[in-house]
Order: sequence, then C-alpha cells, then structure tokens
Amino acid sequence: KTAAGLRLLLNGYAASQELREVLLKSVCMPEARLNEGLALSRSKAVTASIDSSDGLAWSLHEIAHMSDVGFLIETLPMAPEVKRFAEFNRLDSSELVLYGGEEYELVVTINPRLWKTAEKVVSRVGGQLLPIGKVTRTKELLVRVGGETKPLEPKGYEHFKT
Repeated sequence: KTAAGLRLLLNGYAASQELREVLLKSVCMPEARLNEGLALSRSKAVTASIDSSDGLAWSLHEIAHMSDVGFLIETLPMAPEVKRFAEFNRLDSSELVLYGGEEYELVVTINPRLWKTAEKVVSRVGGQLLPIGKVTRTKELLVRVGGETKPLEPKGYEHFKT
C-alpha cells in the first residue's frame, strides 16, 4: 500500500477519498510486524528473514544472495486497495508490489516441515502468513505473473550506492 500512497503524495496520482485515506495511512502510520517477528523467532521455523522496506524484489534478491538460493514467486501479496489504485491510474500493480518499497512487512523463508507451527504462532499474535512462492536451488529469481514466468529484476533501494 505504501508505494501507492507515496505516488499519491509525491506524484499527484488520483484516488477516491476512502482509498486515499487507507493508502496515506500506510505511509504516515506504518505498522511494524514486531509481534509477528518475535513469535516467528521463538518458533525456530524461519531460515532467513528481512523486511521489505527496500522493496519486495530487492529483499528477495538479498536473501537469495546471502543464502545461495533462488526463488519462484507464484503469488504477489497485493492488497485490494493497491489493485484498485493501479487500475484507476493505469499503473502496473505488480510493479507497485515488487518494486515499491517503504513497506515494513516481514519477508521470511520457513522450513516447510515447520510451516504449520509458524502459521499458528503468527495467528496467535493476530497476524497472518502469506505464502508467495518457493525457495529453489537454481539461484534464479523468477516471478510468475498472469501465467508468464520471467526473471525478477533486482530493483529497489540500495544503501550506500555510489
């Protein structure tokens, strides 16, 4: 939602008042997933984690690089508000989700044998896990959107870039 909210603030895109309020709240009052992160850390189910503040695609590339793995992303975690905003403004909703950044959602890999445990502990603190894909051994990062599989570009915010 934050990528859409930032476009409202910085680029003058349009949205209904109701949608505007939801999107701007995501920018002005972000929700850090602290309880979910603590619950997951105690569960021992997580094998890697990062937040998505630099963009989902960039976060996945960071995990892949540090863990020497790849990803196949099969489902984009898209809020209905983002979809509505993108459609109204003729923007690519998948671009907003993958490359927007400024979100403080957790991006985690979970041991498949402990998925149910992770789901349970996150649910207990009022959160929800959204499976978006699978870790692969190929070291390729791929995203499947609209039936088409393509490389996931390493775009996002880069700290200390010269």
